[in-house]
Amino acid sequence: MPELPEVESAREYLESAVLCQPIQEVLIRDERILSQVTPVKLNQCLTGKIFRSVQRHGKRLFLELEEDLWLTLHLGMTGWLIYQDMGEVEPAHTRMLIRFQNGRRLAFDDLRIFGEVGLTESPSIFLTEGKIGADALLIDRDDFLKIMRSRRGTIKSLLLNQRLISGIGNLYSDEALFQAGIHPQSRSLDEMQLSLLISIIKDVLTTSISVRADFDRLPESYLLRHRHPGGRCPRDGALLQHEKLGGRTCYYCPEHQRLADSGPEDER
Repeated sequence: MPELPEVESAREYLESAVLCQPIQEVLIRDERILSQVTPVKLNQCLTGKIFRSVQRHGKRLFLELEEDLWLTLHLGMTGWLIYQDMGEVEPAHTRMLIRFQNGRRLAFDDLRIFGEVGLTESPSIFLTEGKIGADALLIDRDDFLKIMRSRRGTIKSLLLNQRLISGIGNLYSDEALFQAGIHPQSRSLDEMQLSLLISIIKDVLTTSISVRADFDRLPESYLLRHRHPGGRCPRDGALLQHEKLGGRTCYYCPEHQRLADSGPEDER
């Protein structure tokens, strides 16, 4: 599933490819991708407009059409954006196709159709109405500590909660906890641990963005290079453990990510 680094790469891609090109029409191949907007409404709002800028917040993308109109995109689990020249074959799982007057087009390809397309008056209104938390790259230490201190549950589940902090998914939560030496089922972390964790989260996300989320280009010391059955910890050589936590497969090192607290299951 695309997480913050992948979505940031998509933002950079869109910024370099689709700005300032008049839109000719919008074709919806599958209406299930639409969120609170009809194909007719979407086409009416986009035709003749240009994308003026692209913003990202967490896993969401916002393409500015005019001062009070933005296209919203969520890539879901398998979504990706593909900018094409004239004559190129349309991607096999295109759910939305934006045609520009210059003959080029932008395809939203999404195999499993968990992505979303919609409209909003502004990113801030969208984030407030959707109760979406602060961006993981922008949140400061004090706000992060305040959020985590006020919540109950395992640290892994808290990091995945997009209403608390936005942009971190299963893979990068595993990586950050691995680098911080924190077991994913840990609870009630102290201030020092939380301060270290938010610093590492930002470092991990920034590093992944710098290599365009290509795991093969990440440092050898990263869990994501070894995160598979039979993989071994690059720090101490221990066999990595994996188990289901909240329906997600979680990987960790049993040697340097030992569970320090094991209280009863808390209600969230």
